[in-house]
Amino acid sequence: MVFRSLWDGVRRAPHNRRPVVRMGAVAAAMGVGVALTVSGGPAAAAAPTGTRYYVDCSAGNDAATGTSADTAWRSLARVDTVTFKPGDSVLLRSGTTCDGVLSPQGSGSAGHPIVLGSYGTGARPAINGEGAAAAVVLDNVQYWELRNLDVSDPATPDGTPRIGIYVLLDNFGTGNHYVIDNVDVHDVIGADSTGPDVQDSGGIVFKAAGSTVPTGFNGIQVTGDTVSGTDGYGIATVSQWSLRSFFPGGENSFVPLTNILVSGNHLSDMGGDGIVIQNGQDPLVQYNVVSGFGLRATAYHAGIWAWNSNHPVMQYNDVSGGATAPPAMAFDVDGADSDVVYQYNYSHDNGGGFLAMCDVPGEQTIGATIRYNLSVNDHDDPWGSITVPVISNGCGLTEPGISFYDNVVYSPTSTALVGNFGTTSVAYSNNIFYGKPGGSTISDSVSTFDHNLYENIASVPTGDQHAVTGDPLFTAPALGPLGFTLDCGSPALGAGTAIAGGPQHDFYGFPVPTAGALNIGLDQGPCLKR
Repeated sequence: MVFRSLWDGVRRAPHNRRPVVRMGAVAAAMGVGVALTVSGGPAAAAAPTGTRYYVDCSAGNDAATGTSADTAWRSLARVDTVTFKPGDSVLLRSGTTCDGVLSPQGSGSAGHPIVLGSYGTGARPAINGEGAAAAVVLDNVQYWELRNLDVSDPATPDGTPRIGIYVLLDNFGTGNHYVIDNVDVHDVIGADSTGPDVQDSGGIVFKAAGSTVPTGFNGIQVTGDTVSGTDGYGIATVSQWSLRSFFPGGENSFVPLTNILVSGNHLSDMGGDGIVIQNGQDPLVQYNVVSGFGLRATAYHAGIWAWNSNHPVMQYNDVSGGATAPPAMAFDVDGADSDVVYQYNYSHDNGGGFLAMCDVPGEQTIGATIRYNLSVNDHDDPWGSITVPVISNGCGLTEPGISFYDNVVYSPTSTALVGNFGTTSVAYSNNIFYGKPGGSTISDSVSTFDHNLYENIASVPTGDQHAVTGDPLFTAPALGPLGFTLDCGSPALGAGTAIAGGPQHDFYGFPVPTAGALNIGLDQGPCLKR
């Protein structure tokens, strides 16, 4: 897949100041929009080839034909009586609200999806589920696109799981092409209920269910949406087709979900998780902002994570506001994954820290790379009899092949910076660990450390034979992600080492040298003269 940030080139600063370069996470953090080009995923909306149906929930007539704005239907119930065909579109009048559940029937085809969208001017047309199990349900259908809608499911909090947009395949086989774009999902009052074998709660949920016909998704695109005020999940894929060697406790057989793109979404006020991908094959989660999660939780949650997935890539995301009780961390290397990648992300002000590495028996994860990420003011969190550190390692099963390099962890208020509660050895290289005055702890006798820089650390790991100590001289940490470039006097300059198989560019877009001395941390560009 190909990504392109809004800042396509290098923008030179005046005088001796170094370039300020393109970087999706920085753009997101500063409220800058991001343009995106994607290949290999769901195609853009095709020109209509079928019938257009119109719905005006304020002035329509269910006895009318529904095929023009002047003969629009009145209710969602009328929409649900029709089996739509490839190329059809169902258009709700902008500025109106439709109460009840929308569960349309019929499938599109390749190149001819069915589009649920809007017509007219004004605010997005609203669908209010009025406390139903889900407000919009796509049940055993495929080739659908949802665009420019407002979806809510308000209710009195009663512990009942609810979903805003629910895409369900049950003993269906492979369902293709699902697009949810420029949709606002909000006020879905549910419960902290997540998992393939429960009634899920969330904002946007894709579920592969059943036990007789192997079932999964090919082509999920969730882009440019806002999700707020939900419980359980924000955006998620879940599956009952999960059994494989990585997860011997799974169900049925393993059906990977392919061509998944979750990009450019803004999630806030999450009761539980932000974005979760289960059963993904090469899923791409990028340019999302998650602000506030785990806020009404009964269990641990994370801002963005994958489970039982192969090579999930999470990049250019901005995650903040994770709860402290229970601890909610930005990112999680969880169970039954292979070759996880977290890169170029900005994590800040999370009550449960920056990263958890947690693999329980029966859910083997092998291989994870955490590189060129920035963690700022993520907190350690006293919880029960332990303190969950900013980077927490260990849930009972060893996760082989984890590398953690060229990151900056800047936490001047946390006592516990790194902790290992298990047997997983992480290769920590070329990182900057910046603790609180008086000394934060790195408590990990299992992992390896090499060429890291330590500032305000109570005890530098004894195995780091190339340790550098001292102030890294960040240019302006108060500025957020743009402030972690290196001053020309920094001891991090040229003190790192080349990492085999690393990326071509750093956090700021500068090329990464393939040999010789590298800078320690996420900035491989020339230093800044002040």
